[in-house]
Amino acid sequence: MTTCVLAVHAATTGVTAAAVDTTGAVRARGHRELAQHRPAPGQVEHAPEEIWQAVLGAVREVLDRVEAGELASVAITNQRDTVLLWDRETLGSPRRAVAGQDRRTGEVCERLRAAGHEARVAELTGRGLGPGAPGPILAWLAEHEPRTWALVEEGRYAVGTLDSYLVARMTRGLEHVTDVSNASRTLLHDLGGGDWSAELCGVFGVPLDALPEVVPSRGEVARTDPRVFLGLALPVAGLVADRSATHLGLAGLGAGDASWDDTASSLLVTTGRRLVHSAGALTTAGWRSPDGTDTFALEVTTDADRSSESWPGLRDAAPDLVSLRVEHDADDQLCQDLGGQLGLDVHRASAPDAALRGAALLARTPCPGLNFALTRPASPADPARTSR
Repeated sequence: MTTCVLAVHAATTGVTAAAVDTTGAVRARGHRELAQHRPAPGQVEHAPEEIWQAVLGAVREVLDRVEAGELASVAITNQRDTVLLWDRETLGSPRRAVAGQDRRTGEVCERLRAAGHEARVAELTGRGLGPGAPGPILAWLAEHEPRTWALVEEGRYAVGTLDSYLVARMTRGLEHVTDVSNASRTLLHDLGGGDWSAELCGVFGVPLDALPEVVPSRGEVARTDPRVFLGLALPVAGLVADRSATHLGLAGLGAGDASWDDTASSLLVTTGRRLVHSAGALTTAGWRSPDGTDTFALEVTTDADRSSESWPGLRDAAPDLVSLRVEHDADDQLCQDLGGQLGLDVHRASAPDAALRGAALLARTPCPGLNFALTRPASPADPARTSR
């Protein structure tokens, strides 16, 4: 009986796979660590083949605990900013993936800033020039690795984020796709237009044809090839960046719903179909529905003490903001800090694994609503509860 979604989370330091059932419970789990390679100061890379083998290893652990016939679909969630190149035919990569923590592109960003591009980039993408974004990374690769980049321009090498790469590997190269939550982080995607921007690609020198098709975050967009994916022939029915997946797993679907990711020191608040801008906050796309409608969000990253000068402006930009959802294991001090800073009630998740559960939620067809994404409010006796 097909009752579970196979959710795969490719994060910065490891890959986790899980069979998530219809109640949101994790029936089985597998995990593999990922090595980080640091070829020079400020540079952070991953070996693409190691990423793929980590996925296979984690999924094998899941299959040791559940039958393949219990899996109905695949959902992929991933670290948002890692960018890769791979051969469209062989799927081999000519170089290591560049991670979002990489800072080699400071000079590229400064040069583009001096040329007057930052305001237009921010207008179209919701964020300014930054060294960890794929656009500047690809511009750096074109400048410093011209022989490799020539094959991107010739169409032999594809370009994409982790979700795109994993779909290519799972489908034996048949599909080259991404979702809007990943595309919107690249500085190559026009939030208002909903697709890659020829203007932005020109700024960073990236050929449009090298980029994946932007597809809905929910609904079948590909099918795995059993010859390369452990005998599994499953629809890939959920694609979403891990920050959005965590948000969904914490029931962040409605306008004004906010969630906190302590690993990223990031607060995300859904703004619905409104493309909202706020000083100090990044405007981003959370996910795309099968009908092509994008749901947008504002994101604020904070200092170590969880304080931010952006809080007042965020409340003005998102007037529907009424509560904050946090992970299952969030400590009381975290809840008090955030609740006090924002003047909000804080709700803990009713179960762990928000990113896996959020990705699995998208992969169900039809989407079952919020039956396993709901959070529980802290009890009145819980010192983590903070009143407005």
